[in-house]
Amino acid sequence: MILQNYIFKNILITSINVTIILLSMVWLVQSLRQIDLIIENGASLFDFIYISILPAPLWIMMIIPMSTLFSVLLIFNKFTNDKETLMFQLSGASIFQIIKPIFLVCILNFLIATVINFYVIPKSYGEFKSKQFELRNNISHIFLREGVFNDLQKGLTILIDKRTSKFDLEGIFIYDTRNNKKEIDIFAKNGKILLSSSGPVFQLLNGSRREIEKNGSILNELSFKNYTINISKKQTDPEFRWLDANEKSIFQLLNEDELNSKVEAHFRLAYPLLTFTLPLIAIIGFLSFKNLNRNLVYIISASLMIAFLIQILLVSARSFTINNPSIWFIFYLVPTIPILLSFLFVFFQSKVSSSKFLAKNNVS
Repeated sequence: MILQNYIFKNILITSINVTIILLSMVWLVQSLRQIDLIIENGASLFDFIYISILPAPLWIMMIIPMSTLFSVLLIFNKFTNDKETLMFQLSGASIFQIIKPIFLVCILNFLIATVINFYVIPKSYGEFKSKQFELRNNISHIFLREGVFNDLQKGLTILIDKRTSKFDLEGIFIYDTRNNKKEIDIFAKNGKILLSSSGPVFQLLNGSRREIEKNGSILNELSFKNYTINISKKQTDPEFRWLDANEKSIFQLLNEDELNSKVEAHFRLAYPLLTFTLPLIAIIGFLSFKNLNRNLVYIISASLMIAFLIQILLVSARSFTINNPSIWFIFYLVPTIPILLSFLFVFFQSKVSSSKFLAKNNVS
C-alpha cells in the first residue's frame, strides 16, 4: 500500500506539472495568433487575456494524455536511475501492484478529460468564437489612430486629429467614395463613436458635408450641428455565423445528418481513451526489460514513437470514416487495442512470475 501511494503521488504531481508546462507553451504559441486581432481593433489587455484563455479547455483535453505519458517516463526514469525499480522487485511487488496506481491516475485524468469534453469545451469555445466574431464585426476598424489616414473599408477613409477618450474624437475628416457616381467629404470639429446592433456609427458635431461629382462639380454643400454616418462593413446578416464543431456538444454532433459532425463526435468520444493508452504503453515498456539501465533510451524512444503513431492513426481516422461511415468503430479500436494488449501482458507476466515462485518453492 505504501509503495502504491508513493508511485501514485509521484505520477500525479508530475502529471500536473507537465500539464501546466505544456499548457503554458501552447497558450504562448496560440495567443500570438490573437495579437493581430486585438491590435487591429484596439481592444484592451483584458480582452486579449480573456480571448486567449477561453480555448484552454480544448488544449487541456488534448494535452492530458501526453502529460500522463511524460510523467510515467520521467518518474520511472528517475526510479531506474535511483535503483528504486530494483527495490520494488526485491520487495516482492507484483506487476499489478506497480501498474495499479498509474491506472488510478489514468482513471482520474479520463474523468477530467470527459467532463471537459462533454460540458466545458462547447461553452468555452463557443464564448471564444463569439468574442472573436464580436471583435471582427461589431467593433472592428473603429479604433482609429491619430494623424493617420485609416481605410475602414473600400471607399471609406477617415482622418482624425486627436482622440480625447476611447470613443470621443476631435478634428475629423471623412472621405467617402462608396457611391460610384459621387464623392463625399465631411469635416467635423468633434465626434464620437456609437456602438449599435447594426455596427459602429459615427456621430459628428459642428461640421460641413459636401457632395462632388466625378467631374469635380459640387452637387450640394451643407453645414450641420449633428450628423451620423454608418461606418460598419456591409454584411448579409451581421449577427449570424457558422458554429465551429467544438462549439457543439457531442449529442448535437451525433444528432446532425452531416457526416463531418458524426465523425467529430466519435473522435471526441474516443480521444479521452488515450489517457489510458499512452501511459500504459510507457509502463509496459519499463516492465518488459530486465536490464533497464542498458535499455532505458530504447524504452523511452519506443514509447514516444508508439504514442505518436497512435495519435496519428486516431487523427487520420477522421478522413477514413468520412469516406467510409460504416467503419466509425475504428476511432475506438485505435486506443483500446493497446490497452487490451497491455492487460494481456500484465496477466501473462503475473502468471509467469507465479509459476517461477511456485517452482522455486517446490525445488526448495
